[in-house]
Amino acid sequence: MKKFIIAITSLILLSSCKQTANKSVSGKAEIKKDSFKVEDDAKTAQSDSNLLEQFSKNKNEVVLQLKSLPNREAANALYEKYFEANGTLLQEIAAKESGVLDKFYNEDEADKKAVKLLGERLSKHELEYSEIGEGYVEIDPLHDFYYKIFKDYVTNDYKDYLYLKSEENKSLYSADAGLVISFKDLGDRIISWENFMVKYPNSKLIPSVKEQYKNYQMDYLVGQDNTPTAERSSDEKYIYPENIQEFNRFLKKYPKSPTVPLINLFLENFKSETIFDILSTEQSKL
Repeated sequence: MKKFIIAITSLILLSSCKQTANKSVSGKAEIKKDSFKVEDDAKTAQSDSNLLEQFSKNKNEVVLQLKSLPNREAANALYEKYFEANGTLLQEIAAKESGVLDKFYNEDEADKKAVKLLGERLSKHELEYSEIGEGYVEIDPLHDFYYKIFKDYVTNDYKDYLYLKSEENKSLYSADAGLVISFKDLGDRIISWENFMVKYPNSKLIPSVKEQYKNYQMDYLVGQDNTPTAERSSDEKYIYPENIQEFNRFLKKYPKSPTVPLINLFLENFKSETIFDILSTEQSKL
């Protein structure tokens, strides 16, 4: 009987130890899982303090990837993916540096110094300030950043697209609800994209190109709030002489442009309160 009790007691102790061991193993697994989370958080915190370095690292990795891709279509896809990822990263950089960006126009010497120092850091990573008006400043890659990286690897439509974008990015397009470039330059941009769409009608880029193209057309015809093409707020409505001159230049130089019917439509209907709708309806046919 005594031996029986001892045996039972041993079994209970053994079972208890096994359950404790199982709990310990389970506990270790949970700790390990949590430790990964802590490690990830630490990495995130570290990357937050080195976003500019990450930007350059990503670029170098893309350059290496391009050299081993099987074809130009793969390079196109890599550009799309990289451009989107950079957009997110640049937002993070801007958010981190918002304290300096908010002081961009300040005259305080300390603020001016901080802006200058950040500008120097950005330059080392092929980034720069981009003034977008109304006191706002963004951080963008240099105007030919993507063109230089991808021009030798992508298909011809992507190469021409990146070149056109690099040329446009040399100067600010609009700010403070008004055009910064001249209407003549805007007219020439319209022609550049029309030529692109004629040359590459089946390009995957056509939808985004057409959207930008239509925005250019509308700005060219109607203008923006602070750079309108016509006086429509007074009783006597008229198109400004400089815009009449520009429209005539365009009509003469590019008589076969799909924008010509839109110009004529605007000249005939600019006084209408629904001029935007009239032009948009015609644009939808393009």
